[in-house]
Amino acid sequence: MAILAAIGIDVGGTKVEAALVDAEGRLMASVRLASRYGAEPREWLAQVTQAVSELLQQAPKARLRGVGVGFAGQIDLATGTVLGSPNLGWRDVPLKAMLQAALPVPVTVANDVQAATWAEWKMGAGQGLSHLVCIFVGTGIGGGLVLDGKLYTGAAGSAGEIGHTVVDKDGPPCKCGGRGCLEALAGGWAIALRAQEAVRQSPGPGQRLLALARGDPSMITAATVSEAAHSGDAFAQGLVRQIGEDLGMGVASTVNAFNPEMVVLGGGVIEGMPELVGMAQAVVARQGLKSATASLIVTKAKLGNQAGVVGAALLALAAAG
Repeated sequence: MAILAAIGIDVGGTKVEAALVDAEGRLMASVRLASRYGAEPREWLAQVTQAVSELLQQAPKARLRGVGVGFAGQIDLATGTVLGSPNLGWRDVPLKAMLQAALPVPVTVANDVQAATWAEWKMGAGQGLSHLVCIFVGTGIGGGLVLDGKLYTGAAGSAGEIGHTVVDKDGPPCKCGGRGCLEALAGGWAIALRAQEAVRQSPGPGQRLLALARGDPSMITAATVSEAAHSGDAFAQGLVRQIGEDLGMGVASTVNAFNPEMVVLGGGVIEGMPELVGMAQAVVARQGLKSATASLIVTKAKLGNQAGVVGAALLALAAAG
């Protein structure tokens, strides 16, 4: 008996996750691909079509209804065009049209965190809520909003770009062209730069990070910071506290603006540093309006790193009817 399913593709700044997902949100098969800044769309398309073929071979009983793509960037939802993607270097790429020409089923394209938000709302931590904010911290930082029981995408489809909330107007430059954005302070790429600079300025206290990077400060990543902090290194733990403070300020601003019932924090950085959830919650309690925080829940994403692929697949199934 055939199983109704869709393929969800989650495109981040450093990886592409693809999975075959059934109508209940269960993964039937999955593959992981590498992505890189500046990769040509045609090169990426070849990888994705190969991944689709591999997934269908792994689950021959699946009846494929559609392919959904959650893409890290600003999306024209009407056409499925990538208007801009600071972490991949794409601009005005007709992604949906390209995929539709290569695949035999309907294609749906959405912002990656809007797709992940859909998954957490339908199958994860936010089930049953009418007012939900999801913030995913990976290479960059993105957000998704559920307002009055509907996924809110905004006038141009770009609602939820919480990563580009300005936390410090005199802060470091962001890949979007602005300064002091939340992403430029607490996104994965920014954590790496912050740690690299800290070690260059204080090589003695930063020796644990330097050792993990084999003596080369430029090789320090967010994962390096996580590993050092969890090994008990005080210098790395100090960096994590700074990141938690900045992340919390961005979350507090979002809570004050939208008054959600829950804030869900997810993404690779949160998976690697789950203590950031509690740190952000403490800042929100301090900085948030009492009316907005009295019954607020701040929690970790229930679906973890699967939220993106599950949400993209579920959006494709919803579009297929």
